Amino acid sequence: MRMRHFKRPVVACMLGVVLACAKMAWAETGVLRAGFAVREITPPVGSEIPGFFKPLYSTGVHDPLYVVAGVLSNGQTHLALVGVDALCITRPTVEAIRRAVSEQTGIPGAHVLIGASHTHTGGPIRPSLDGTVDRAYMELVERQTVEAIAAAWAGRASVELGIGTGREETLSFNRRFLMRDGREVTHPGKPGSRHHHLIVRPAGPIDPDVGVLAVRDMGGAVRGIVVNFACHATVMGGTQTSADYIGAMRRHLQRRYGADVPVVFLLGTCGDITQVNNLSPERQSGPEYCEMFGRRLGEEVARTIEKLTWSATVPLSVHSVPLELTIREQPDIERERPSMGLGTGQEEFYARERELVARERREHPIVACEIQALRIGELGIVANGSEYFCEYGLRIKAASPLPRTWVVTLANEWLGYIPTANAFVAGGYEPRTRRGSKFSIDAGQKILEASVKALEDVRREK
Repeated sequence: MRMRHFKRPVVACMLGVVLACAKMAWAETGVLRAGFAVREITPPVGSEIPGFFKPLYSTGVHDPLYVVAGVLSNGQTHLALVGVDALCITRPTVEAIRRAVSEQTGIPGAHVLIGASHTHTGGPIRPSLDGTVDRAYMELVERQTVEAIAAAWAGRASVELGIGTGREETLSFNRRFLMRDGREVTHPGKPGSRHHHLIVRPAGPIDPDVGVLAVRDMGGAVRGIVVNFACHATVMGGTQTSADYIGAMRRHLQRRYGADVPVVFLLGTCGDITQVNNLSPERQSGPEYCEMFGRRLGEEVARTIEKLTWSATVPLSVHSVPLELTIREQPDIERERPSMGLGTGQEEFYARERELVARERREHPIVACEIQALRIGELGIVANGSEYFCEYGLRIKAASPLPRTWVVTLANEWLGYIPTANAFVAGGYEPRTRRGSKFSIDAGQKILEASVKALEDVRREK
């Protein structure tokens, strides 16, 4: 039989068909590819450390700050999970990052989740108390975040993914307490302090869940980890730059899985949660305690990883729900002032802040924000930009339509504290009016309902 010889155009056409079919088959199977990358964002010594009642400046570096990015793709949907060692992340920075990432990688901007760790020993990521902006540092964070996501995208490889939930009940504590007068106080003091004897009991819960997402290569080696946990990153203290317990946790996990294994941290609902147990005389801060905290959290992450079930085909979807929050009316200053604990004093600070909030109320009384939901297999992740109270996070988890749920806070923007409605009228530090706590009493419920809706929407998406 005489063989037929095809001309090049025919061969090229057939090859194109084969490649297209292969691409379609890969997309239909949902085979997972993932990549991770890290970039440093440690500020220069002498930079302002934000988040305090008065300006504070770094005197050195205890441990570096990083942006850690993880990218997941199943051929149909691409998304990025990004953890930033910072007190918060602002909306203009996130928008700039999303635009650049979309241009460089094709990942839709709306599919990029950027969460701040809330380290209180981080860099000048937001305007200082007097409104000054450290543009050089903010541009560094923006540039390094884009680079990390792009590098993670470029480094994608076929992987297996596992999702699990650990439990750590000994590290975090609710910092608000019901007092003998019926009101609530934030950090009333440890045993031996002036007001400790007036404590009745903690005024709210904790969330002991340790959310873990890990990917491993086809040879079984762990290549990237994502962790979700709810506790203020206020363990380190002092004036040296530090990633707080998140940095210590990363170091522990990297000693176990390899120094080149990136660890993304996404903060849970810790608006009223810290490492300080006001019922214990133990000192729960400083470098040694911070290292212990990170090690124990890392050990629970590792125990969870060892029990994971792995899959190479995982459905992915992303959906966001727009939400509008109202800036609260001028408060009753005397009623709002705590009688003791955190938030007392600093009257000049609060007076100036009330004026700034009043200006915002006059100019933009309604604030548009984003509730972002992502589905990764059986896991639903729902994110908002507030310091959200733990009780709300537990309610979202209970109402979620997905088998596992993470609530991520201080993500994609900075909204400040969102206390429960009861906390608003019971008092304490978190509800006291300032730019970091300015929304009306219904804000928490609005975020809760929008979060459950976003999770339901993302569950339904194909």
